[in-house]
Amino acid sequence: MVLKPPLIEGVREWSLFGLLTSGLFLLMLGWHYLAYKRFVSCEKIFLDAEVLLQYTKERDGRSYEVLKLLSHDGHTFYSTSKEPIKNLTGRTLSMLLFPKRVTFWEYLSTPYIPSVILGVRHERSARMALFETIKEQHDEPWMQELYGALFLALPISRELRERVTLLGINHLLALSGFHMGFLWLIVYGALSWLYRPLQRRFFPWRHRLLDVGAFTIGVLGLYLLFTGIPPSLLRAYAMVVVGWAALLFGVEILSFSFLAFCVAILLALFPAMLLSVAFWLSVAGLFFIYLFLAWTEGWPKWGIYLSLNLWIYLAMLPVVHLLFPQFGPYQLLSIPLTLVFGLFYPLSMLLHLVGYGGVADGWIMALLQWPPPERQTLFLMPLWLFGIYLALSLLALFNRIARYLQVGFLLLFFLFLVQQVA
Repeated sequence: MVLKPPLIEGVREWSLFGLLTSGLFLLMLGWHYLAYKRFVSCEKIFLDAEVLLQYTKERDGRSYEVLKLLSHDGHTFYSTSKEPIKNLTGRTLSMLLFPKRVTFWEYLSTPYIPSVILGVRHERSARMALFETIKEQHDEPWMQELYGALFLALPISRELRERVTLLGINHLLALSGFHMGFLWLIVYGALSWLYRPLQRRFFPWRHRLLDVGAFTIGVLGLYLLFTGIPPSLLRAYAMVVVGWAALLFGVEILSFSFLAFCVAILLALFPAMLLSVAFWLSVAGLFFIYLFLAWTEGWPKWGIYLSLNLWIYLAMLPVVHLLFPQFGPYQLLSIPLTLVFGLFYPLSMLLHLVGYGGVADGWIMALLQWPPPERQTLFLMPLWLFGIYLALSLLALFNRIARYLQVGFLLLFFLFLVQQVA
């Protein structure tokens, strides 16, 4: 077996890399801060923004509309309207913003900005125009939202999110490495099938991984831009790009050093990702996948495939319950549903392309409506307990006893949650 060299090796290389990324991080953070100071120095700002999501909330006996918006310069923010308005999801609004009270950390994440709606534009962005095409294939609003999230990274309503949480399949709707991997296989596989006979006949000296891979990277990059660059998908895309380059140069990619390299580069280039829950959940999921692969190096592939989803479900439970309290017995369905998703995702793409995207709507709606909401418990993991789990997870990289303790911790935590809803 040929051992591939790591991307970065030795204390000296890691120290130099750390200095470079730290300097870049500070430089980018300073640039964002200057942009923030210019932003809040304005009493009011006129801009156009796209409505990603709209829902109604109540407070003190009065209802109002909450809008999640994407400005044309790429900033996502929330605003409200106390006046009754129709559903404007997918429409472009002309707005007047009052940004004075926004803090720097809010600016880096998704701030709330008071505003006045000046008008509604008729034109739609390419993403929202495609979303309208997808919506036409579905009668149920939940199905329209589900496929908008699955294909275009659009946010979903609180009601649908609660149903998805009951089934434990939030990760299937949040575009990440799982989806990017499938897209790479689809695009690269299709292009390779076309490229191979041409290569054999006209240019046998060319490298298929270089040519087809570069084109695939370009296609996936356009898709990333098209979906508004969600943090979890950006992390996945960066790993695909670095992984493709590493394969070309014969460098190891299934390693924790590779993951650390990608995370450090992304944080240096995009400091706002420090505040992104989706990004850190994505990183945590990949860390536990790598940890599992390190433990099961001698296992047969079918054994790894069947047990990986169970491991990821258990390993992510403490991470999820640090942020989200909901737990129900129906979340165990996420394990087989994740396995089925590997077939469902490309098939649903194909069905939408030929105009039959709503074929499975009845089954999916029945699945979403099946779990009773009362069969759940709410538990947020204390920070000190999560610290113990994090320490065990890091020690498990090097120590066999820590691995057993980590698994024991997970089983006890899972049994505790089950007991809460029993």
